[in-house]
Amino acid sequence: MKNILAVGGITLLIISCNAGKKEEETKPNKDTAIVAVPDTANQQLPKNTNSSDADLVAVGDLSLGLIQSKVIGLLGQPDSKGKSEEWGADGLVHQDWIYKAKGITLNMDQNINLAEQTIFSIRITKPCNFKTKRNIGIGSTYKEVMAAYEKEIDMTATDTVTITVGSVYGGIIFNFNKENIVETVFIGAAAE
Repeated sequence: MKNILAVGGITLLIISCNAGKKEEETKPNKDTAIVAVPDTANQQLPKNTNSSDADLVAVGDLSLGLIQSKVIGLLGQPDSKGKSEEWGADGLVHQDWIYKAKGITLNMDQNINLAEQTIFSIRITKPCNFKTKRNIGIGSTYKEVMAAYEKEIDMTATDTVTITVGSVYGGIIFNFNKENIVETVFIGAAAE
């Protein structure tokens, strides 16, 4: 009987020690790379949407959540960077990276516990030639945008100078000039 109790006690001890190790092994340490993934669960797409989230979070090779080392690999260092500011809405530190010569402004966010910033929003203007997944970019017409995103357009946030695809809480906002040509493309959350 003593042997059974001893074996049972040792078994419980081993199990409890191993359970602690498994928990420790899953905790990230300072050397663990953490990659931010766009939070598409909170993007409020219209109920009739047929688009995949990937259609609304990328332009060219840039996409929401892309880490800074990849951004620098694609675009190089920015021409300038804005002031880092903590936003009360999400508790993250945000900073604009401006690529003036390329017509690209990225709002980069960072959790203070993580080493790398990630893309929070993307704004492109002339001379940027990046296109969305549906081949829309600077220079596209109002009619082309309407046709490309017909089922995903938020008509409550769309008028003759702006088309909102998805929603202002997550999606793409196209702004047009007087000739009905896309002048700016904004990807991300424009409202909280």
